[in-house]
Amino acid sequence: MQRLLVALTLCCSLLQTYPARAAEDLNTMTSAQIEAQAASLHPSALYVLAARLLAEGKGQEAANWMYVGQIRYRFLLSATGADGGNDRALFSALTDQVGRPVNEYIAGDADDWVEAMRWALAWDESHANALTPKTAHAAELAEVRRGLSELIAQVDTRREELRQQRRANGLENR
Repeated sequence: MQRLLVALTLCCSLLQTYPARAAEDLNTMTSAQIEAQAASLHPSALYVLAARLLAEGKGQEAANWMYVGQIRYRFLLSATGADGGNDRALFSALTDQVGRPVNEYIAGDADDWVEAMRWALAWDESHANALTPKTAHAAELAEVRRGLSELIAQVDTRREELRQQRRANGLENR
């Protein structure tokens, strides 16, 4: 729990370097407001939402939104060619501080894990992306989505092996 609170603080402080309205509002926005505006927010906001949800014990919802954030962030980085600066550093920090605990939770049940990734792909497909135009960068988006689809296939075919690895690492299987 303390790690997630640190991650939330880190996210919000790093976002203060962005001039976008989202950076200023994340501290005051409710989770429901972030969810409602998700298509227009910077992908880091979705990691903030995921961290909040995990801290509230809503692991499946946290994973859903973390994977949407991952799709959107990877797409942003790929489409803009960002090779340093704040976005890469923030994505790395979010992957470590939010992504790791969310993944540790969701990977405890392969069905839930696959469901979260499929949900994220479906949500992303059905919602506009105000920050990174999908049609202008269709190849980059297809590549990002393909990567997540490949992960779904790996999880689906390696279920027992993944359970054994988690058990060996002292992680819970649900």
